[in-house]
Amino acid sequence: MKTENYMKDKCKICNSLLNEFVDHTAKCSICGVLLYFPYPDKNQLESVFLNEEQNYEWYANSFTRKLNGFRDIITFVIEGTEQKEYRVLDYGGASGQFALIFKTFFPKSEVYITDINDNSLFEEYKSLNNQIKFNDFENDQTKFDIIFLNDVYEHVEDPLYLISVLEKKLNKNGKIFIDTPRQFWIYPLFRKINSYIYKKILRGTVSAAHLQIWTNYSFKLSLKNTDLKIFKKKYYTELTQDPDYYIRGMNINNKIIKSILVFLAGLMLFTFRNKIFAVLKK
Repeated sequence: MKTENYMKDKCKICNSLLNEFVDHTAKCSICGVLLYFPYPDKNQLESVFLNEEQNYEWYANSFTRKLNGFRDIITFVIEGTEQKEYRVLDYGGASGQFALIFKTFFPKSEVYITDINDNSLFEEYKSLNNQIKFNDFENDQTKFDIIFLNDVYEHVEDPLYLISVLEKKLNKNGKIFIDTPRQFWIYPLFRKINSYIYKKILRGTVSAAHLQIWTNYSFKLSLKNTDLKIFKKKYYTELTQDPDYYIRGMNINNKIIKSILVFLAGLMLFTFRNKIFAVLKK
């Protein structure tokens, strides 16, 4: 979702001139966001998100991990309240798995879903979701108590515009939850000490599917066109696939090196804190 044509040589978050480029990425020296660059066109984005066979395999493989993640998200967003019914939106919800878990906690709630790929909703979860077609979403008048962006904000072509649209779709006292990757310690470490490994990390984490990896400052700046404030935030460790999946994405084929990296990832996973969990309110 995008209406603004941001300058192709400027940061889409803070509008500063981009001047740090490594392979297929650009890092803003002002807000720190790490961007897929050059910015992809519409055809590139559609080729990523409209591949239904690939998307089905990814969500099917991540299902068990996402079950635990969704539980943690729901308890993080909703605590200390006696309210039992909500109208929620799973924005970019793809398969629709989130509704299964949310309605386990709050069975009388209504769960809506929209996704750039209208066909990504699994047949198994259609009865749990009220689907809003993506092209109809911006003009749809439905309002929500909570809007969830579960692993979505990094995929969005124009996050500043999207968050301003979502703000208008909140009921009074409504909330927006965002769960999105951040640059944790391996990024600055290998950027300084080993450019080869740093480039491999970029290869595995930044792509036409993962358009921005956030810093704390750039994430906060992405709200600048709204009245939303960060009400609650924490850093969280989560991998939605096995470590081997990400190492394959780094294009490391040496079996010994792969084995070492998988071992180290398992050993040090608790230190990653690679996700931002944030609740936004007016």
